[in-house]
Amino acid sequence: MKKDVARDISYSSSAQSFAGRALIRSLENMTGRIGLIKRAADYELEVESGKNFWEVIVDRYHVKLDFVTGQLDNLPNSGPLVVVSNHPYGILDGLILGYILSQTRGDFRILAHRIFRKARDLDKVILPISFDESREAAEQNITTRRKALNYLREGGCIGIFPGGTVSTAVKPFGRAMDPNWRRFTAKLISKSGASVLPIHFEGTNSRLFQIASHLHINLRMGLLINEFRRKVDNEVKLSIGNILPSDELSARKNDANAMMNYLRNETYKLSTESERIFDVGFDFDS
Repeated sequence: MKKDVARDISYSSSAQSFAGRALIRSLENMTGRIGLIKRAADYELEVESGKNFWEVIVDRYHVKLDFVTGQLDNLPNSGPLVVVSNHPYGILDGLILGYILSQTRGDFRILAHRIFRKARDLDKVILPISFDESREAAEQNITTRRKALNYLREGGCIGIFPGGTVSTAVKPFGRAMDPNWRRFTAKLISKSGASVLPIHFEGTNSRLFQIASHLHINLRMGLLINEFRRKVDNEVKLSIGNILPSDELSARKNDANAMMNYLRNETYKLSTESERIFDVGFDFDS
């Protein structure tokens, strides 16, 4: 029997202990996971009939896109391309990014946490990445980087959230922002010579999520499904930028930190807030 994609997505495997995994799964089930599973029931029948997976899932959850600035035409439909984005919500960002790339590029890859490879329909597009300090994570990332570089050199498109974690406020009642963006992306861009385009999502996760994130990592992970549920049947505001100048990228080619600061700032410049803020959010891996 085929599994439903919603059943396959859970953050419980991120915990280090059985108790932690049980806590996360319990929180997920209590705060919306069961309802999300029901809404996605039999989605695979639509996909097998020829419909686009990403369109089907977006439609099932009634997520509407509101392009504040820019449009899908901003993305070139051919040639090596890296799409970078902030990561304010979690699952929702990945879903919308996948939808956008499916509309403009057809074939694409997304660099994302390995947890999402458990879903059969996502496995073929997800290139797993981990920002853990472990040897296993380092080896996995080397393999992923090699695959990503080869894919870009063949003219492919890759989407990535360089912050590596969902935007979090430094203090529980502060403004949620991405942490410093990881240098992994700079190396990918410099070695491939790909064009780069930024996408910015408006908004943040709830205050409850921000507070829980500072209490315990398992509480944080256990509430991510709930944050996705809150966006079901709602609008997502986002801005699509333009291809960044190649000379700006070339000028930072040998300085990964400078490259990532530039990409992060260019992404947050797309914000529609009257006062654009570029503060660095809390980094759970530091």
